[in-house]
Amino acid sequence: MERRMFLASLGAVAMGPILPTEGEEQPSAGPFAKPSNWPDEVFRRCSVDIHVPDWAPALLSRFDGAEFVETLARGGVQSHLQYTNSHVGLCLWKTNVGKRHAAMKDRDFFDEVVAECRKRGIHPLAYYSLIHDNWAFEFHEDWRFHYADGSVPSGRYGLVCPNSPYRDYVLACIAEICGGYDIDGMFFDMTFWPGVCYCQHCAARFQKEQGKPLPRVVDWGDPIWRSFQTSRQDWLLEFAKTCTTAAKKARPGITVNHQFSTIFHNWTLGVPLELTEACDYVGGDFYGGPTQHSLACKVYHGLTRHRPFEFHTSRTRIYTDHVTVKPMEEIRTESFVAALHSAALMIVDYINADGTLNREAYEFLGRLSAERAVYEPFLGGELLADVAIYVDKNSMYNPFENGVEVQKLSAVDACPHRTTTVGAARVLQEAHIPFGVVTNVNLDQLSRYRAVILPWVVEMTAAQGEVFRKFVADGGALYASGPSSVERLMAPTPRFLLEDVLGVRITGVKNHSIFYLTPEDPALKKAVWPQDHVSHRGTQVQAGVLPGVDVLARITMPFVDPGLGRNIGSRFAAIHSNPPALEPGSEAAIVQHRFGKGQAVWVACGMEGSEEWADRQLVLSLVRRILPGPYRFEVDTHPAVEMTLFHQPERKRLLAGLLNLQRQLPQVPVPATVRVQPLPEQPVRRVVRLLQQTSVPFTAAEPYVEFRVEPFDTLAMFALDYG
Repeated sequence: MERRMFLASLGAVAMGPILPTEGEEQPSAGPFAKPSNWPDEVFRRCSVDIHVPDWAPALLSRFDGAEFVETLARGGVQSHLQYTNSHVGLCLWKTNVGKRHAAMKDRDFFDEVVAECRKRGIHPLAYYSLIHDNWAFEFHEDWRFHYADGSVPSGRYGLVCPNSPYRDYVLACIAEICGGYDIDGMFFDMTFWPGVCYCQHCAARFQKEQGKPLPRVVDWGDPIWRSFQTSRQDWLLEFAKTCTTAAKKARPGITVNHQFSTIFHNWTLGVPLELTEACDYVGGDFYGGPTQHSLACKVYHGLTRHRPFEFHTSRTRIYTDHVTVKPMEEIRTESFVAALHSAALMIVDYINADGTLNREAYEFLGRLSAERAVYEPFLGGELLADVAIYVDKNSMYNPFENGVEVQKLSAVDACPHRTTTVGAARVLQEAHIPFGVVTNVNLDQLSRYRAVILPWVVEMTAAQGEVFRKFVADGGALYASGPSSVERLMAPTPRFLLEDVLGVRITGVKNHSIFYLTPEDPALKKAVWPQDHVSHRGTQVQAGVLPGVDVLARITMPFVDPGLGRNIGSRFAAIHSNPPALEPGSEAAIVQHRFGKGQAVWVACGMEGSEEWADRQLVLSLVRRILPGPYRFEVDTHPAVEMTLFHQPERKRLLAGLLNLQRQLPQVPVPATVRVQPLPEQPVRRVVRLLQQTSVPFTAAEPYVEFRVEPFDTLAMFALDYG
């Protein structure tokens, strides 16, 4: 499995000064002109893929370190992640451990780049590919990754197992790189299992630790299978921490991070969110569009131990395309997703086969840098939001692909928790409801929010359940869908840990080709109007309603079982479709329940993951029902605009950003009316539009301050000074 990085700011051009906070030093308008502190002040980061073998003499034959870095500098980069090896496995430094790339001859490509970066004030970082290593795969059969059927990988990518003696080789390489070169940081790529490994080393370790042979059937109700999955996560985390420790031992003071784009990936990669413990800051690359990008940034904001975190993308559409550059409007918008979340941006380029770069591409990227760099002095702070979406890494699996042999898995990536998580983010994003993310490893941050969404969470521990129970009892609002709060959906008799909070008791799970949710509550009827039902295909969690619970909608089945329809005898209600029965059923589809000082709603299916407008309006209506305003902010504008709000207490400032995420490019400029709720006892003194160095008129509109944003095409950012 391949990954790509995303984008970290580039360039800068002199622009007029902006109004500073009184007593604050005026930010430099030209970030190219002054050194930056790593990593705090480095927002424009880059990397160049050098996954190039040496079987042909022409490969990397024209690599020139000075010319290479001079080209990078055209893009205005503040740091560069230089390859020490690649998925090919050949070493680009003067190693005494691994196999040097033939094109180096007596040279040291890595040393040349590090030296040139230092000359130009660019922070040099080292890239190292883990587990994906063709040279190690080819020449060390004992290190090879093995599938459940005993086969080994074929194709272009050679995979090796971190439980094999390969780890000793890695540690020796780390000692050479970090001990021998003046670098500021190290990035480990591919820190994940590329599948389920059944090599002799994994088998021996599991036997030693658990006293069992490796299980070969995916069964989430089987303690042995579950212990194997836990072991895979533990082994990977231990390997990552070992690499981090080795790097810091060889060069104290450097930063280390690992590829962390795996936050939404399914269970097969075996990467726990605790990987953040091996990272000074987190980062990774995403290709799922603006909603996914925004959601990933919010996950990173809560997980990272140091800021800024990194958001990665590539110059081209995807890493398999070497030449097709994204249009400026598209890559600008992607880069400003990072700025909107006060993140660093890493942009990934690709070296030509002969070792040269496309210099014109860096002129292009330099223009992007000029636009982005001017925002950097104003970034930072804590994200302010009202709603938290709960992301549970241990729920990233398909609970219905159970009892299947590992080598026969066919729908491993059908993860309802991920689908509904992204869907919930889209609903909140388009409705401009301030939201963030909490995960199974940082639930202590839940207290920062007033409401939480549990989107089709298929596993929950008693301790986690108690956190949510207390949250609601103390006055919080909770939205849960499907099996959320079950100990384990695939248990013989699953039960809701939050039964008393939700007001329902799980009685079963059914998969339907189609069924309907029929609102009984007037507000929900209004939300889906002119429809009188909303349809859903897939899983219904059945539940009995406890006393004192309000049923807001009922389940309505089709007029006749869709499976009975035939061309002879008919047995259908409509030949093309399966219309609902004439009367709703008795089963609850949506309920509302008050618990302690707070309240909860429960929905019998994963409605958040729907693409349909009425379904999303239904979800939005429920969120607003249990969490009415005022919110941290409100904004009247196009649904494609996302707004964030950060608190910068050291500057006595709120930072408001609006990003136009229209998919049709170039974006049509849109206006906005923004209302921000000041902090308690901290009235807003002035509002400044950043970069334009203009004060913006604002009015008090209790409990908000309100100001107007003139039409903007991509990013608009404002400082609200208080105190």
